Amino acid sequence: MDAEFATSINVDSQTLKTLKGKSDVRGWVQAGTHLGALIVNTIALVYFWSSFLAIPLFMAQGILINCLYAGVHELSHNSVFKTRWLNEFFGRIFCFILLMGRDQDKLEHYQHHRHTQDPDKDAEIVGGEPFNLKSYLLYMLAVSYWPYRIGEVFRLALGQAERWPWLSEPQLKIVHKEARFMLAAYAFIAILSIIFGSIAALTLWLLPMFLMKWFQNLQNMIEHTGMPFAQDIVVSTRTVKANRLMQWLFWNMPYHTAHHSYPMIPFFNLPLLHDAVVKSLGKQPLTVSHFGFQKHMIRKLLKEGTSAYSGQDITAY
Repeated sequence: MDAEFATSINVDSQTLKTLKGKSDVRGWVQAGTHLGALIVNTIALVYFWSSFLAIPLFMAQGILINCLYAGVHELSHNSVFKTRWLNEFFGRIFCFILLMGRDQDKLEHYQHHRHTQDPDKDAEIVGGEPFNLKSYLLYMLAVSYWPYRIGEVFRLALGQAERWPWLSEPQLKIVHKEARFMLAAYAFIAILSIIFGSIAALTLWLLPMFLMKWFQNLQNMIEHTGMPFAQDIVVSTRTVKANRLMQWLFWNMPYHTAHHSYPMIPFFNLPLLHDAVVKSLGKQPLTVSHFGFQKHMIRKLLKEGTSAYSGQDITAY
C-alpha cells in the first residue's frame, strides 16, 4: 500500500524513498528472533512442565504466540521481506497459528487503512457498537474475542457473506475456500492428537494463546479504540510509549501514527519515520502508555458509560 493518509504531516519525498527500502536481512532478523524465542520457550515449557517455572514459561508462550499478529500485520503489507513470497509464506503460517484467514485479514486490513475509524467502511469496526465497561473488559481479556474469532472461521466456511459487504464475489470465494481449508487442517490436528493421545496442541499452543491474548490487546486496543473518524489520520490514531522489548514483541507497531500515515514504510524503519513525523508536526503525535491507556479507558467508561469520544478528548496519558 503506497498511499499516504496524514494530511497534517509532510515528510519529504527523499526521506520516504530512503525509508521505503525493504530488506530480507532485517526481515529474517525480526521473524527469526521471534520464532527462535518461541521455539526455545516451547522446549523449556515442555522440560519444566511439572515445576513452578512452567507458570512464567506458559505466560511467555502465550505472549510470543499472540504477538505473532504484529508480524501478520506487517506481512500483510508485504514489507517484512524484500522477497515477496516470504511475506506470503510466513503470513499464512502465522495466521494459521492465530486461527485467522490470511486472505481475509489482509483484505480487511487494507479496508481499515483506507477508511480508518469510519463506522460504515472500516472493516475492523463495521457493525460494532461503542464499548461499555462490561463489553470492553470482556473483549480486552479476550473472553468475547475468541468466540468471535473462531465463529468467524465457521461463518466463512459455511459461505456466509453478510458480515463482509466490502468483499467482491471473487474475494468472497477466496476467503470461503481459505476458511474451509483451515477447518480441515484443524480437524486433522485434532484427529492426530486423539490418535496419539497427545494434549500438546492444547498445552503448548491453544491454551496459552487463549489465556494470554489480553497482552497483545494492550497494543491492539490502544491504536484506535474510541478515537473519532477524521480525514487526518493523526486525529484518529495513537502512538504508544514502549521500551525496546515491547517494540520488538510488537514489531514496532507502537509507532502506529507513523505507520498509518505512510503504511508503505517497513516496520524496521518506523522509528526513523516517527522522528520525521515529529519534525513535521513540530510535536509528538497523541502518545500514550500501554497501562496508562487502560487506566484512562476504564475510568472514562465508569464515568461516561461508553467509549464514544467527542473529538476534544484527545490528550496524552
